[in-house]
Amino acid sequence: MNDSHFISKTVALALKGKFNTKPGVNVGCVIVKNNKIIGQGFYEEYGGSHAEINAINDVKKKYKTSYLSKLSGSKVYISLEPCSKKGKTGACVNELKKYNFKKIIIGCEDPTQDGLKILEQAGYEVNNLNHEDCLSLNKAFFHKAKFKKPFVRAKIAMSSDQKSVFVSGKRKWITGEPARKDVQFLRAEADIIVTGAGTINADKPSMNVRQKKIVSNKNFVQPSRYVFSKDLSLDWTAPFFHLPGKKVVVTAKKKLPKFSTKLRDVSIMNCSSKRNHLDPVNFIERISKENINNILIESGPALLGSFGDKNLIDEYVFYLSPEKLGDKASYFYGSQKKINFFESKQFDIVDEINIGKDKKIVLRKK
Repeated sequence: MNDSHFISKTVALALKGKFNTKPGVNVGCVIVKNNKIIGQGFYEEYGGSHAEINAINDVKKKYKTSYLSKLSGSKVYISLEPCSKKGKTGACVNELKKYNFKKIIIGCEDPTQDGLKILEQAGYEVNNLNHEDCLSLNKAFFHKAKFKKPFVRAKIAMSSDQKSVFVSGKRKWITGEPARKDVQFLRAEADIIVTGAGTINADKPSMNVRQKKIVSNKNFVQPSRYVFSKDLSLDWTAPFFHLPGKKVVVTAKKKLPKFSTKLRDVSIMNCSSKRNHLDPVNFIERISKENINNILIESGPALLGSFGDKNLIDEYVFYLSPEKLGDKASYFYGSQKKINFFESKQFDIVDEINIGKDKKIVLRKK
């Protein structure tokens, strides 16, 4: 079995922590001796022990009296370059340097760390496979490291004639239940979810993760929920404000209404406005300074359009219903006209699958 085989094992391990390490990264590690895995681990929760430490501890647990001889001459496979800087835990390179490993193989580099350099200087043989699956594990993290701003994804449910907002308000759903369940996984990946006052007031959405498979994990933390409201014209009785988790009102006002102090975990972010609208560029500039890698926008056409018009959206996830709505609904984007995103020269279609009766199409910025 070659290096690629064992790195694939680290990817599978890393995925076990997929929704539970935000705003950290997903990392897996296996320790191999004589072509056999003798220890393994993954990053299980934000602030917890890193994958390498968990894998070493796994060896210690299995081989209580002989773990040193087991680790000596073994190979360490890690999906991401080990950290060299002290954060919520100590630097992993310092722990790795305690043992006589034969070789340390990583799936990809971490642009924020110097782990490989330090290990090489310490005399270890190291190898970077630059494995595509490892790079995909932490797409938003790498985006933030490269562009100094979070990865922004927009989710859109629309009809085949590109309508998304019902005029009468009597009907709520455009897509079927399988598509709506799939959205739960998008939410679970996000550090924050962004919506607008119109959506909160009209649809009364929860904007949280309810998928039992995800929320049953004790390490899962709900994404923070942000609502844009320039003048604080909000339905403060909406579920959005009363469900557990951090809520932030993005507004041009200096402070929230007095009665809002009775609401739990609700805070304010003051944002500049232009032409009667909150400035999404100013919002992204401010949020980029925080420990946030992944933003999901679930909003109406006006807010979505304000982000899109400023070229702030990196990925669109469309859930396309086969139904035509005609005059029953308005277009999904800010302008009242049809826009053919699927022929855009700015975005590539990177995924297209059927989900129930609907189709999911993912467009990512080139």
